[in-house]
Amino acid sequence: MHSPDPAHADHSPDPAHAKTTADQAAASAKHHRHPGFIRRSAPFVYTRNKFAGVPKAYWTLSSISFLFYYAVATGSYLTVFLQKNGFSPSQVGIINGVNFAVSICATPFWGVMADKVRSNRKIIVYCMAVASVLWALVPAASRISLGPIFLMHLSIPLCSFFRLPAQSLMDAFNVQSCAREGVAYGSVRLWGSISFALMSISLSAVLPWTGVELSFYMYGFAFLPLLFILSRMKDPADDDATRKSVPFKDMQFRRLFQNYYFVTYMVFAIFMHMPINTSMSFLPYLIDMVGGDSAQFGLITGYKALLEVPMLLAMAPLRRRFPLPVAVILAGILYTIEFSLYAYVDSLLQILAIQTLHGLAGGLIIGASTNYVFAMAPEGLNSTAHTVNGAMNSIAAIIGNMLGGVLITVIGIRQFYSVSGSIVACAISYFFITLLIGTKVLGKPIPRAK
Repeated sequence: MHSPDPAHADHSPDPAHAKTTADQAAASAKHHRHPGFIRRSAPFVYTRNKFAGVPKAYWTLSSISFLFYYAVATGSYLTVFLQKNGFSPSQVGIINGVNFAVSICATPFWGVMADKVRSNRKIIVYCMAVASVLWALVPAASRISLGPIFLMHLSIPLCSFFRLPAQSLMDAFNVQSCAREGVAYGSVRLWGSISFALMSISLSAVLPWTGVELSFYMYGFAFLPLLFILSRMKDPADDDATRKSVPFKDMQFRRLFQNYYFVTYMVFAIFMHMPINTSMSFLPYLIDMVGGDSAQFGLITGYKALLEVPMLLAMAPLRRRFPLPVAVILAGILYTIEFSLYAYVDSLLQILAIQTLHGLAGGLIIGASTNYVFAMAPEGLNSTAHTVNGAMNSIAAIIGNMLGGVLITVIGIRQFYSVSGSIVACAISYFFITLLIGTKVLGKPIPRAK
């Protein structure tokens, strides 16, 4: 639960004035409808500062989301880079696994630090500034040997310590800011999907001519506008008590892990994201198998990102009608169908068509899971909750990449995707059972969006 507006926390409204204000608001509502991306129940902070009739907060948060995922898209080519340099699926799986092992520690660490200093923004700026420099050095590091290993084997995990936690931190920043400003999170996050698609599709046209190394150099440059905006912003909280750094002993982390729904969801997240993460990691090998060019990987990821947009737009009405876990389960069903279909593809066009399911499922899981974690997070531990969720995804990625590389070598890429579909089906069955136990046996209501 987020804290009430401090400006009104200690004052009781006059009943007559409140009635008059309510009557005026009701009359006004007949003639003025808020756009669908504005949550009617939440207070507005920027009502006197609008652009095109929409609160400035919406445009600011949407711009940040757009710029962040525009830059993140350039960092999606590690598997393609390693493949072009002769790495086998099992070797790629090991490297990706090590990266995510680093992320298991790094993501909660930076989340705790963000809650401690009461600023996601500052931590995001620091992490992305360091990651931008380190990521640009990866191609050069791949050519420097240190005995039996290359410098790249050390520089990539080091960069992951700063790079991989950024998305969880940005999710926490956006969902908290949207809740505070009365803006629907899905309507802000969809701009990230649009920018990710634009960059991915652009890179798919350019990289076959320039080589995938260009994506590493673009990473840092693409983040510069975002870092400039974030560095000039002030943190949303205005009261001194909120800005003040909190001692670790006062943060009471046990509140998070005493939450039945949070703990069971974290277990579910591991099994759910194990095949989801690896499905994209090894997709370049499936593209090669059907005769495509893995450098066109960006075309597929861009198309997928565009398909996330309609589901993110639908999240606001969906979460008013259904509990958030319903959307998570629906996403799992779509992923199960998608992975099962990969066993039968024989062309790049078919892979692109099946990615429609991945895009729709991705939009659901992005909007629903982020809001669900926020709904479960205790006061003062929002960033920690999101980054613990990110750490569970990293654990899933480690297991998935390590086992995935071996499975592809032993049973082939098609059968690997069949197994992935079965794992997702088992994961959503487990999640459904935990919800039944929570509501019917333990009598705990399912957390609702804040």
